[in-house]
Amino acid sequence: MNGSESPWRLDRRAFLVSAGIMGTTRGRVAFARIPEEQDTLLEHLEQEPPWPLVDTNVSLFRWPFRRLPNDTTQKLVTTLRCYGVVEAWAGSLEGVFHADMKGVNERLMEECARWSDLLRPCGTIHPGLPDWEEDFRQCVDDWGMKVLRLFPNYHGYSLDRPEVEAVLLMAAKRRVLVQIVVEMEDPRTQPRLFRVPPVNLAPLEQLLKRVPDVTIMLLNGHRTYSPTQLRRWMESGRVFVDLSMLEGVGGIERLVGTVSAERVCFGSFVPLFYFAAARLKLAESRLAPEVQQAIASGNARRLLEGLLAG
Repeated sequence: MNGSESPWRLDRRAFLVSAGIMGTTRGRVAFARIPEEQDTLLEHLEQEPPWPLVDTNVSLFRWPFRRLPNDTTQKLVTTLRCYGVVEAWAGSLEGVFHADMKGVNERLMEECARWSDLLRPCGTIHPGLPDWEEDFRQCVDDWGMKVLRLFPNYHGYSLDRPEVEAVLLMAAKRRVLVQIVVEMEDPRTQPRLFRVPPVNLAPLEQLLKRVPDVTIMLLNGHRTYSPTQLRRWMESGRVFVDLSMLEGVGGIERLVGTVSAERVCFGSFVPLFYFAAARLKLAESRLAPEVQQAIASGNARRLLEGLLAG
């Protein structure tokens, strides 16, 4: 195997075939051998991957607008372990909508404690609410969290709010990773009466200049910014990115051709996305094995180790 070949022997064609797209016959889609092809796909995906996976973008509990295949923690844990995940950074879907962040984070801690060998809790901070500093203190000091999540668009504040800079300053001082969730759903799939646009990331560059020591990871953002914009932010500060919502054949290759591969981490966005989709993005890539390994787990582990060392 040469340096550009993937040890995961599965490509996008196999995935499309598994979905029933076998080709066209006289302008019609043919669906022959769907069950057999689906079984083949699942066998490939469920094989032990060549490296352990660290999933930096997982959420627990239920999404209010529809039921999801893995919206119970037991099912989610089973799926993650089936696909070779050894550590999952888990936030709370309750944190997107609830106003009681203390209760949200307490329930998250209790749930993650049941699977402490796999789930790393990522607390939610809402800087638009009173006493958010106490929520930060409780997450970091009482529960030892090293990863926190912000949902600016769902919580109704912009990144140029003074409170956001205050959160980043506290996170930089305490060596905590801040995950900014850029969007949760494609606007085309959102309920008509609940449309939420992606986070406006324009203020990010100035924030990074004012708080140069903060470590940020952008989740679900690839539909919103270009690789060139991402490279500029990475050059301005310690900015990382996950793979969810990165689409297109060869998408990872194009991404790491523009930005540093050391800042790219594996993220599935389950349960809102199918885990297999994220793994396929990496499995079908033509990246060198050492780059695949870094994205699969190495980058996230080094990032976390650096924060813990502080």
